[in-house]
Amino acid sequence: KVLSVARELGAAVWSSCLCQDRRQRYRKMAGRPLSNALRKQMQKATLKHSDMDKEMLNEVMDIISGSIDKYAGADGINLEAAARLIKDTLDKQYGFNWHCAIGMGFSFDVTAQNGTLLYCFYMADHAILVFKC
Repeated sequence: KVLSVARELGAAVWSSCLCQDRRQRYRKMAGRPLSNALRKQMQKATLKHSDMDKEMLNEVMDIISGSIDKYAGADGINLEAAARLIKDTLDKQYGFNWHCAIGMGFSFDVTAQNGTLLYCFYMADHAILVFKC
């Protein structure tokens, strides 16, 4: 019994050493600045689905990136203000009745005009849905 307890304790000590090693590596990684390539990639919206033409798609993606960056602060992103800015900008450029939803963990089923639907992700966890009906 003493030997089996010692083995269990040894395994526990060994696993805690591994956890400490991992924590130290993560702390070192957390202190490093992000590379420019990674920073640029994170600041772009990642397209999931769209039926827009190429030119309109690029303009809308730029509007989305600029709007979210404008309302990003130390305490997070003001999603409501960013969605309002995206909607207002699209209304001015492409006519009225645009809709914009920004959030995390949602699904959708919408009816949109042909060539006006866009679904993308920003910073890997914020989903953006833009469409005109």
